[in-house]
Parts: sequence; C-alpha cells; structure tokens
Amino acid sequence: MARTPPGDSHAAYLDPSILEEDYDGKPTDEELRTLRRVPGKLPIVAYLICVVEFCERASYYGVQPLISNYVNRPLPEGGNGYGAPPQGTQQTAGALGLGQVTANAVTQSFSLLAYALPMLFGWMADAKTGRFNLICWGVGVFGVAHILMVAAGAKDLLTAGTAKVPYFLSVYILSVGAAMFKPNVSPLLLDQMTTTVPKVITLDGGERVIQDPESTTERVMLWFYLLINIGGFMGVATSYSEKYVGWWLAFLIPLLLYLPLPLLLWFLYKRLILHPPGGSDLGNVFRVLGICFRRGGIKKLGRHGFWDLAKPSHIAAAGLSYQTSWNDDFVDDVRRTFQATGIFCFFPIQYINDNGLGSAASFLSTMLTTNGVPNDVIGNFNSLSIIAMAPVLNYGLYPLLRRLNVHYGPVARITTGLAMSSIGGAAYAILNSYAYKESPCGEYGSSNCLGGEGVAPISIWWMAIPYAIGGISELFVNVPAYGIAYSRAPVNMRGLVSALNLFNTAIAYAIGLACSSVVTDPFLTWDFGGPAIAGGVLTVIFYFTFRHIDKEEFALSHNKDYHLKMEGTVNVVGENELNKTVNRPAPIAENEQMMISQKQ
Repeated sequence: MARTPPGDSHAAYLDPSILEEDYDGKPTDEELRTLRRVPGKLPIVAYLICVVEFCERASYYGVQPLISNYVNRPLPEGGNGYGAPPQGTQQTAGALGLGQVTANAVTQSFSLLAYALPMLFGWMADAKTGRFNLICWGVGVFGVAHILMVAAGAKDLLTAGTAKVPYFLSVYILSVGAAMFKPNVSPLLLDQMTTTVPKVITLDGGERVIQDPESTTERVMLWFYLLINIGGFMGVATSYSEKYVGWWLAFLIPLLLYLPLPLLLWFLYKRLILHPPGGSDLGNVFRVLGICFRRGGIKKLGRHGFWDLAKPSHIAAAGLSYQTSWNDDFVDDVRRTFQATGIFCFFPIQYINDNGLGSAASFLSTMLTTNGVPNDVIGNFNSLSIIAMAPVLNYGLYPLLRRLNVHYGPVARITTGLAMSSIGGAAYAILNSYAYKESPCGEYGSSNCLGGEGVAPISIWWMAIPYAIGGISELFVNVPAYGIAYSRAPVNMRGLVSALNLFNTAIAYAIGLACSSVVTDPFLTWDFGGPAIAGGVLTVIFYFTFRHIDKEEFALSHNKDYHLKMEGTVNVVGENELNKTVNRPAPIAENEQMMISQKQ
C-alpha cells in the first residue's frame, strides 16, 4: 500500500480533518454560500513549469505531424534534395517513400507508445524515482531523439536512402521521452499550489471574497492548457519549413525549442515543492484484478460479487492463502473507480472521429489543392478551435444556461460532444468521397498521384471544418468526463483514473495501428465513414447508459460546499460524499489529475 514518507504531508483539500479545524480566515457556512470565490496568487515557479511544458509540447508537436509525409512520400522530383518540393507545384514534401501502410503503422505505433507507457512511468515516479527525477531523465531522452532526427534530415542520407535508421530510432526514442514527461508535469505543477484551504480575504476595493484552492487550480490550469495548445501550433512552423526549405530545418526548430528545458529544470530544482516517492497502489490494483479473474473468470466480470473475490475477508473465509497487502475497503475503492471511469470506454471512437482513423486525414490532405499551403498544417485548426471556443462556452453558453435555469449536465454535454465528433467524421467521409471523384487518379488519389496536377481541384481548407468540429467536441467531452471521474472515484485512486484515461487513448491508436492495411487507397472514404456510423450508434448508447448521472450531479450541486461545474479547465475536486475513502494515497500521488486534453 502507498505510504506517507517521514517529513511529507497530505494536501489540505484532501484531508477533511484539516478543513474541519479552525484556522485564520476560515469561512462560515453562510460565507461559503454567499461570497464570491477567487483564485490565490500563483507562485513564479508555477509559471516556469508551464513554460517547461510549452517547450516540451512545442518540440513534440513540431515533429509529430511530419512523420506521415516523411515516411509515406518519396523525395519530390525536381526538389532541392532536402525533401522540399519544387516551388509552384502541388507536390508534397517527402523522404523515405515507404507508402501509406508503413506510414500509418509508424505514426500510430509512435502515438501508442506515447500514451501506453505513461502508466509505467507514472508508477515509477510514485514508487521509485519521484516526479522531478523522471522528468529530467525524460528531457535527456528527448535530447537524444532530437539530435538523431536532425541527422535524418541530412541531404546525403536522404539521397542515399540511408536516413531510415536515425529517423526511426529518433521517432521511437522521442515517444519514450514523451511518455516519461506526460504523467509527471501537471501533478508537479499542482504540487506547487500554496493555496490549500478556503480563506476569507478582503480585496483592495473592500469586497470580501473566498480565496479558493479549486479556483487557484483552475487559474494555473488555464495557463497550462493555453501553453499546451500554443505549443501545438509549432507544427505550423515545421510544416512550412519542410515545404519550402527541407527536413533539416523542420527538425532543427524542435531541437532549438527543446534546448531551454535543461536550463529551466536546473533553475527550478531547489525552488520546487517536491514529494519523495511514497509507493504506488497501481501494482495492488493489478493484483486485485488478477485475483478476481483467477477466482471468478471472465464470466463473472460485471456481475454481483466479482470484486468481493479479492477482499482479504472473503479470501480468508474461503480458506485460500493468497498474499494480500490491502484491506476490504481498498477493493471497494478499485470497484468504484472502474465504475466511475466507465465513460472512458467511449473515448476511443470520439478520438478516432476527431482525428480520422489512423493517418487517414493526413492521406486525404495530400490529394487536395494546397496552392502553397503545407498539407499537414491544416490539422492545427483542431487546437485553434479549442482556443477560440473555450471562452465562448465558459463565459457565454454555460452561464447563459444557468441564468435560464436550464440544467445542461455533464452527461448531456458529453453526448453533445460525441454527436459532434460523429458529424465531423461524416464530414471527412463526404470530403474524401468528392476528392476521389475529382482526383486525376480516382480512388488512388493519395498514393503519390502523378497525373495532371496530381491533386483534386478541391481546396485543402475544406478540411478545417471537420478538424474544428473535432476540436470543439473535445471541450464538450473531456472536461465533464474527467470531472465525473474525479468527483466519484475515491481520492486515493486518481492515479488509476489517469492510467485508465491514457489507456483508452492508447486503444484508439492501437485500433489505428491494427487497421494499417486498410488505411490506404481505395478505402479512405470508409475509413472515415465507418467510425462516423459507429460513433452515432455509440452516442445513443452512451446517453441512455449514463443519463442517471446528470440527475445525481444536479442533486449534489445543491450541497453547500459543492461548486465544481465540470466545465472550463477545472479538473481537481476535493473529497466529497461520493469519493470518500478510508485509504489515503501517498502525498506524491494526490495531484494525479491530468489529461483535460489528449494534447497534453
């Protein structure tokens, strides 16, 4: 079981005994109901951690969109030898020319590792190394990957066809470095929040307000996710570089963005609040699952009594000799967590419709008229739509609905997002169908078509519509889903919530990888249409399966100390009547709330 190392302590918002004690500025029940809540002051190190995240995400997303073109397309005829096509043509940048099936397999396996391995590295940070050490190791791995990638842009290697080895090494080393980084940065950021209990203060204007830990968290996470999405735009610079200069510059820019990371971490080291490793309950979760399946089998899954099979009292009563390091309540905590995160099972289809099955959207972009625009730059409309629409929802739609007394609960919002992502998938399918009809190469229009102009007379900017719909759907799906999970799963199981969320995102990439043989011409229309149909069906199933949560959340929201609206960027909740538990996580594991967006 997780433990609290000597000298370490729990955060107040997860320790009800601290909140129940008297302290200076403690709000009364009346003040909790009536006073406005404001964020506390953010420490300078919090902003610097956000900069660290920006550098890492910018260097990552400067590389990730380029993989498909580099692997799929050959060096353009008449180009400059560095991968850039001749100016004034509709050709796409390329390098290895290994085709669509290989390109899809590489892009999907790259992302699969980046989302599957954080479960391992999150456990390592909690149990063995601490977060900061693992982040530093991840930065070192990142550096090796970026140096190898710059080497893969060398003209001599591209011409000789020997760039494969350094490039594929760099891609998979980069995915490991990203996986080391991903589960540790946002918890480290939340560890720095010094506003830990609600406190009544008086502003300069004389207004009395509550300085609130969750409002402080919302403020810092706004900065965090803003910089993540700005970092995601670095793909614009690298896409134009591949198109007009060559791969060497496209890979050099991410390396330059990476360079401040070691210096920033060196500066931050002695200024951070760092929790020592305190053990992780993730191993015990897997042991509980193992005993449940060993004793009950797959047929017992989902039936009454399945989880009881792993309770020490049940094991002792059966006369079995299984070694257990947990109590009965821990097994109940695991059960409640899996029930709270059942909504995550619907995430893979949303993510597939959001971005297209595998690399299908990238392949579609290669058969549309670009007129000088890099084909892989259009995907940035996903991030742009998130940045543009988040304030509209948070300060426009949701407050308006509350003023009108319209209860637009989290399940209703998720249903809206799932429906939108299915509409986006259908839009991809319609656009691809027209591209096949208009392409000089017909249903093989994305396979390095050399006939006529090589592309369909359809502007690539039409792809901005499904990309934007997919981005907006994330705002409706991700935030309320994580709010439901964190407000209902026991507070000692937040690492498991994050692991299950990452696992479901990895499933989307695993599906894309498994479908590599059909994510190619002439099947692209159905690569979009099939998931769109499935998404529409699953949207209906989702709503009727989970709509009871909206009624429960509405009742809970009327409690005096419940103010989480499950919107915007708030993804941290304290202990409430739904997530109480007698088991406590190690202090290092308390802030393992993450992944408002898969872009993190």
